[in-house]
Amino acid sequence: MSMLPRVTEETRELIAREFDTRGPDVCTAEVVAHLKQHNPELLDMATRCAADIGDSQKVMLGFAIFFRLLVPRLPTSGNLSPLPAVSEETRARLVQEIDTQRTETFTMEAIAEFERSNPELLQMAHNFATRLRQYLLAMQGFALMYRALVLQCSDQRARLH
Repeated sequence: MSMLPRVTEETRELIAREFDTRGPDVCTAEVVAHLKQHNPELLDMATRCAADIGDSQKVMLGFAIFFRLLVPRLPTSGNLSPLPAVSEETRARLVQEIDTQRTETFTMEAIAEFERSNPELLQMAHNFATRLRQYLLAMQGFALMYRALVLQCSDQRARLH
């Protein structure tokens, strides 16, 4: 089981209301600013995926919602984020996994883990990706970010023991 927060229907509704009320551009900008400061590797992964998919602004909105579902309340500047910052080492491990397994296998395994550990979050990713012309690339992006966070949680947990 993943150490990441499990998204609930209530959290999904809360974040949807926030994005509707405050506006998607404002919410996305806040998430991007937070990631730039606290999780630049994850932001870089999301930005690259968005560029590959096309319509970067719309895709970054999906990634911002994804992140906010995992972190319903963005921490204030002095507080730590409840999610680990993805390290360069973890990102390198991901690249190695993808190279070893091939993209399709990596994506299928990551989505299977996603489904077991966080089905509500996977549902959000699926629903968002269905509105894009590049569904598969979007799902690969969500799976990649999810797997990066899972690996980073595992690495940090192992170091604590």
